[in-house]
Amino acid sequence: MPFVNLPDTHKSRWGDELTAEKTKECVWLRPEAVAQIEFLEWTEADRLRHSKFVGLREVREDKNPRDVVKEV
Repeated sequence: MPFVNLPDTHKSRWGDELTAEKTKECVWLRPEAVAQIEFLEWTEADRLRHSKFVGLREVREDKNPRDVVKEV
């Protein structure tokens, strides 16, 4: 089960409270696709600035979704 050690209350960076009870309602998905995103830069708050969805890559042909990491 994902996030078994989740604290009772967590303040997310989007300002919504996430509780262990609320996560029980979540549907956890396996990474199945890789999206191509263009962006200007990462902000100091660790968000993308001027991001644009380019498209989806071919499923698992050139990059496994589990191998995707943040570009720096």
